[in-house]
Amino acid sequence: MGISRSIKRTTLAAGLLLMILAIACGGDRDSDGNGSAVSLVPQRANVVGSVAATQALEAFDFGVDELVEMLSSGSSEDDDGIGKFFKIEQFQTGGLFEDISRADFFGEITDNDDVEYFAILLHGSFDEASLITGLESVSGEDLVQQVYKGSNVYYPAGDAGEFALSVLDTSTFAVGTGGAINDTIDITVGDADPASNSLIDALNDLYSGIFGFALKVPADLAEDAGLGSISQLGDLPIPLDFISALDIVGLGGDLDGDSLNLKVTMEFNDEDAAESLEGFIDGIAALASGFLPDPDTAGLLEGLIIDRDGSRLTIEIAVPVSDIPDLFSDLTSPASIETFGGTPPGTPEIRVISTAIGRPVQILQSVSHVPEGQKVGYSDAPPTSGEHWSKPASCGFYTEDLPDERIVHNLEHGNIVVSYNFTNPAQVTGLRDALEDIELFDDWGVARPYDRIADGQVAIAAWGHLHTMNGVSPGELALFFEALSGVNGPERFTC
Repeated sequence: MGISRSIKRTTLAAGLLLMILAIACGGDRDSDGNGSAVSLVPQRANVVGSVAATQALEAFDFGVDELVEMLSSGSSEDDDGIGKFFKIEQFQTGGLFEDISRADFFGEITDNDDVEYFAILLHGSFDEASLITGLESVSGEDLVQQVYKGSNVYYPAGDAGEFALSVLDTSTFAVGTGGAINDTIDITVGDADPASNSLIDALNDLYSGIFGFALKVPADLAEDAGLGSISQLGDLPIPLDFISALDIVGLGGDLDGDSLNLKVTMEFNDEDAAESLEGFIDGIAALASGFLPDPDTAGLLEGLIIDRDGSRLTIEIAVPVSDIPDLFSDLTSPASIETFGGTPPGTPEIRVISTAIGRPVQILQSVSHVPEGQKVGYSDAPPTSGEHWSKPASCGFYTEDLPDERIVHNLEHGNIVVSYNFTNPAQVTGLRDALEDIELFDDWGVARPYDRIADGQVAIAAWGHLHTMNGVSPGELALFFEALSGVNGPERFTC
């Protein structure tokens, strides 16, 4: 299926990978390249970005081969479509794109999973004949040439709708959808004006260093947006009405000595939404920093700068350059990429959420099985580790007692155990309803009555982790399940 007939977001991701690889080739925003980062962006685009960094690899202690190896280890082999023509190795020394100085990109993001309009502009030095011959050699497929307003545009012979590419001049190479390439050519010949709007202003404000990115949020996306997959996060005591009012979001990065300064800007349709998000971030940062055991991470949060000017919110944070290689390695690891639809155990996202809900509890030394029926003396009520019976409980909501010795086996499997002490039947019903709304509860959750906690209290336990609350808070329940389901415990099994 060609791009003109719906190309999936994975193709756009492959294109953005080309942009990332341009970092490995050096260059700066003023060297080579044709004009500014936005000089060839069409009016239709609602996402735009640029990256240029001669000093980035040296500052981050990266080598080109090292970066390519990290990217290769996390990417699957794709021998279809655009993947046949553009291989990671082409950006290494001796490759077709070894001297890229800057990479710009633009596209149109809509509310579905298809990307029908995008282009990536690589700036460097290009000989059209040699480049086309090289791409045909790499792919084993011919490229068909057409002429559009004096520029040669090339398409795969097997599917002219798959993608298009063009050498706009000796310093600019474009690849993307046919419509986007044609729109870029229209700008180069003076038949169309480049974009000049609030989106471009946002990018120009951010792009003063290594990279910049800006997105005009489609109205339908903002209206349907939620914060990740955390169901009922909106039940936390922090208003989330800012989401639907988000208009433009941007991200930029610049080197300052030993730090990478990251800047996020968010433009809202009204001041109340910006104020709401400001309060949300302040609350989460304060909550997380109070529990973080890692002083370096806590220090990052302490350096977080949040500034609001009317409906515009700016967030700034400085990340030590020495931390960038490890962070980049985490982001490009196979575990992170293969589980992109979910959250793998131990990722930074999990670690941050788990510090924001509950507290760690020391794991008991002995965690072996004891005979069924034998009592175990636990140090905590409810327990979060220790010796236990050989058979765990099945997932579900129980109104009859479950012994500690049985549910500790569930905890060992990475399950979440919700212990409640309610004399009011309405509270029991409320808890059951809240848990039924959490999909993870079906596979990872056990709820049971428990009279060793105070009346009206709920205790949520994972292996080595405990959170207590008075009454039923659906948001706190959902957050705990999101952070710790299948994460803690020496064994990982659904119940």
